[in-house]
Amino acid sequence: MAIDYSGQVAIVTGAASGFGRELVTRMAKQQARGIILVDIQEHAGQTVEKELNAIRQGCAKFIRADVASPKDMKHVFATAKSLYGSINIVVPNAGITEAMPMEDDDDDKWIKVVDIDLTGVVLATRLALSEWKKSGMGGVIVPTASLAGLYPQAGSPVYCAAKAGVVMLVRSLEGLKTQGIRVNAVCPSFSPTPLLSSNPRKDSNGQIPKFVQDRIVPISLVVDAFEKAIKDESLAGAIIRITPEFGIDLYKQRKQAKI
Repeated sequence: MAIDYSGQVAIVTGAASGFGRELVTRMAKQQARGIILVDIQEHAGQTVEKELNAIRQGCAKFIRADVASPKDMKHVFATAKSLYGSINIVVPNAGITEAMPMEDDDDDKWIKVVDIDLTGVVLATRLALSEWKKSGMGGVIVPTASLAGLYPQAGSPVYCAAKAGVVMLVRSLEGLKTQGIRVNAVCPSFSPTPLLSSNPRKDSNGQIPKFVQDRIVPISLVVDAFEKAIKDESLAGAIIRITPEFGIDLYKQRKQAKI
């Protein structure tokens, strides 16, 4: 899927690997004016920055940031404005997983999952909305959710809760389309990213279980879904699934309650 990003400025979190890296690479190849690469992994982020600037000189800027830190993320948005003058696309993609029972007494683990997978998305979304409502420009936000946000997984209840929170956030913001702001979520199945290679469900031989292997979708297909969410102007509040059976499809959902 080739999309023209000419004149567009994007902020992508989790840009140093996986979906984020593939997406920002496509953006650079398709003439994006500016791409802010956000990640906690400094060396990997700097490497991607060099790769993108070799494709299109001056298009990329890496910023090491904690996506759950208001201070860090305000700096990210301020830098994007300072360098490029505007922001058109925001992709809160950074994420982690942790399989653990609810009675696990390591509070730091589940707090970190919620901080990165949900709080980080809320923070980036709020900052984008604040910017666009001040400027009157409008734009598109595409967070990374997961099939785990649609279907329960007994082994990862906190991860499921965080991703379900992202899904409901996106659905609740559908009405912003009247202001020129679209928010859509991408919900992939398992995919061969660093998140999968560190999958805590590995068996005693260090192998990923067969039921996971059977559900893997390619990174390229997931990034096709991101690009559909970004460029298809008919989509607002959309939940886009990526599965081995159906490829890219829209999750059928009930209409919002009027309360």
